[in-house]
Amino acid sequence: MRQAQPAAYLKILALLCPREHKVEHRNLIKELSDEQLEAMVEYLETSLEAQARGSVRVIEGTIEPAAATAHAPKPKNRLMLEADTAVGPRERMPRKVRPPAGE
Repeated sequence: MRQAQPAAYLKILALLCPREHKVEHRNLIKELSDEQLEAMVEYLETSLEAQARGSVRVIEGTIEPAAATAHAPKPKNRLMLEADTAVGPRERMPRKVRPPAGE
């Protein structure tokens, strides 16, 4: 069904999700013990020292002006493009053209 009817498949998945969701805000930092906070601070300090020494590998890059301003062409049918990326691309079959009624 996922491949044959992606819209119906997604509708069923949406119906499986709960309609109400309780969100609670907690401050996890306040719940930590002093030992846990000290361990976190120590870890951060050693990470910053390693980064300052240069032993941490950092990826550097530059952006090319032509690539930054180039826009991708708009697809003919964006809905089908999105469906293809969700389900996987499949080959499209051309529509059958009916001959006119007079022939």
